[in-house]
Amino acid sequence: MPEGILIDYNDGRPVMAITAGLRAPSYCGATSGQYGDGGGSSYSVPVTMTAGSELVTIARRPVVIQDFTNPPNIYFMSSVTRNGNSSVNINFGKKGFRNGEKVDFDATFLEILPAATYNEGILVASSTDFTAISNRSLLMTCAYTGRITVNGSTVLPVSGIPFGKWDNPNVSVAFDGTNIIVRSISYSGTDDVTASVTIDLAIFNQTAPVGGDGITMTNPAGQVTFSTQKRPMVYDRTIQITDSFQSIGGGYCHLTNTGTQTRMVNGVANVRTKGIVMSGGSIRSAYNRVFGNYNVSGWDATFNQNISMPLLIIPNMY
Repeated sequence: MPEGILIDYNDGRPVMAITAGLRAPSYCGATSGQYGDGGGSSYSVPVTMTAGSELVTIARRPVVIQDFTNPPNIYFMSSVTRNGNSSVNINFGKKGFRNGEKVDFDATFLEILPAATYNEGILVASSTDFTAISNRSLLMTCAYTGRITVNGSTVLPVSGIPFGKWDNPNVSVAFDGTNIIVRSISYSGTDDVTASVTIDLAIFNQTAPVGGDGITMTNPAGQVTFSTQKRPMVYDRTIQITDSFQSIGGGYCHLTNTGTQTRMVNGVANVRTKGIVMSGGSIRSAYNRVFGNYNVSGWDATFNQNISMPLLIIPNMY
């Protein structure tokens, strides 16, 4: 086992191991009603960031489909670029558009604080890497952890950013910003065929940490900013999802729509969002919920696009 800090409450939860290489991002903002011109390729969102920090984006709703044309207009987040310390640009690609239409995406913005902010906190270092958690961080905390069975769709038990792990090569799992969506990928027709899967779920939000047994940190104002009692969100890797399986090392994957796909089925354009297939500790992208079916008069409307936004992977310790 790597060297570091091990916390075990003997309460049925996995032990928490803070080792070199983990990243503990600090919250710095979110989209809040901004939108762009569908004919463009980017728009700006105000976000206050720390000078010298590393921006981390969690794409909560990275795919938008608008039913204005046949087939519909498809927009997808491609990247987020930083503009100094006060705003970011959300960059997007598209398949078709109608003049005058607007497009908006949902995202949460976090940052890895620069070394200059780590005057007080926790430092775990090895010969090749380190983990630093400042007492000035605005860490997201684990508001829910548990095992749920989703039959087709379900709302989250608490609001926040969901991460999940499961083992089923025949289903695709997505999150549309409100609901977890599960669809069968064994079925290849045009109907919206639901499926069932059991998911180990962890949800993170901005609920303030509380002190208790274990490790607690406070800021100069005396506010608790870190507690192993209410576990903070840390991640150990990111992955750019594709249609081929990639290992995530047994961790939890951020749940979101991973792209969009239009398949031609008996001359009909079957338009779907995409989700995550997880099997044996590896993930890939595959079609998920049906948006609609369109008669395109013999035109081949085939389209398959995964988001290029990296997905966060968190370790199995929640």
